[in-house]
Amino acid sequence: MKLLLYMIFFVFCTSVTAQTYVQLNGVSVHDRPGYNGFNYGAGVEQTLNQNWTLAGGWYHNSEYRGSVYAYGRYALYKRDSWDIGIAAGAVTGYQRATVLPMAFPEVCYAWACAMFAPRVEATGANVVGLRLRIPIN
Repeated sequence: MKLLLYMIFFVFCTSVTAQTYVQLNGVSVHDRPGYNGFNYGAGVEQTLNQNWTLAGGWYHNSEYRGSVYAYGRYALYKRDSWDIGIAAGAVTGYQRATVLPMAFPEVCYAWACAMFAPRVEATGANVVGLRLRIPIN
């Protein structure tokens, strides 16, 4: 939990000379019924250099609970408005554990981003999450 808080603090305190985004979390699509598909929330994303970003924030998760997240993301491909990357970090608020590791691929086009998270339990679901990232500087 402390690591999550430190990462979020770092994201908020990093110099604004790099690109900073507000993340608006929105919806998710699950391949099984019974999960929350309206995942409102907000966060901050801060670029560190051409390939690396850090992000942290809060959202209402698929289990109808609040989650705090923090992750680092590496851009594998960037061209024109496309940005394809892989992210890894940690998230809270799920029944399985107090803090869970997370890793996911993400595709962004301009302000719109989609991520994919495979199910990790036999009773879980695969999910595609959609969010916006709005530049603020």
